[in-house]
Amino acid sequence: MNFNYSLESYKNKRDLIEELNFYKSIILKKVKTGNYNSALVKIRSALVLLEEHKNEFDLEKEFHDYYELNKQVHKELSTHRMIYERRFNNLMREKLNESNLENFSRLLAMLKSDVDQNLDRYDLVDISNSIIKYFKFIKRLYEILSCYKVLNYHKASGKIFDFVNDIKVENFPNLKLLISMVYQNFLNYRISEFSKEYDKLPISILSNRLEINQEKLVDFITLIMKQPKSPIKSYLTDTHEVCFRKSGF
Repeated sequence: MNFNYSLESYKNKRDLIEELNFYKSIILKKVKTGNYNSALVKIRSALVLLEEHKNEFDLEKEFHDYYELNKQVHKELSTHRMIYERRFNNLMREKLNESNLENFSRLLAMLKSDVDQNLDRYDLVDISNSIIKYFKFIKRLYEILSCYKVLNYHKASGKIFDFVNDIKVENFPNLKLLISMVYQNFLNYRISEFSKEYDKLPISILSNRLEINQEKLVDFITLIMKQPKSPIKSYLTDTHEVCFRKSGF
């Protein structure tokens, strides 16, 4: 049966009902196989058809039936989508560090595989896109880690600031916390190098060498001093100097 009937094609209500019943049979088959998103597309088409002919025939019952069917399928779709949304959101709440990032990536890849298998059935394109974007940030994070671990501090610093600037508009809370930790570790590596050469340095010089705003550096120093085996012994607020531990790491 042709789904592209023109307005003139329906000479009586019976023909229209026959067409609507055909729509419904296809919709119910899609619902039965769990293809809810496709079912909703067909429901929208049926409602458009009803809207086109509401001034010709009494279609109150048909409108009601399709509105109810629309609600039912939306509910089913929402229930299935929620499973994947919950899995993704739970992963976003996982606490990340450099050592568990690889295992976390495996879990995210497993979710991506499940999402892709049901992409159209449950309308999961948005979740799939978020995971793809997340993996791009993970790749960039590994690039940052490789830079500062081979002591390419300048390149690592630039990549970190670009990363932070790009991720701030994304809803990836655990990755934002991780990049903050990575930056603290990066500063630890960097400052430990200075601690081998100096007993203390003015904050202005250290800020310049680390390529970081002086006020932000003071905030980070407070955090770094709380870490075990911190290379910083103290920060002298009266002279604005950073004192280093000679034992280092």
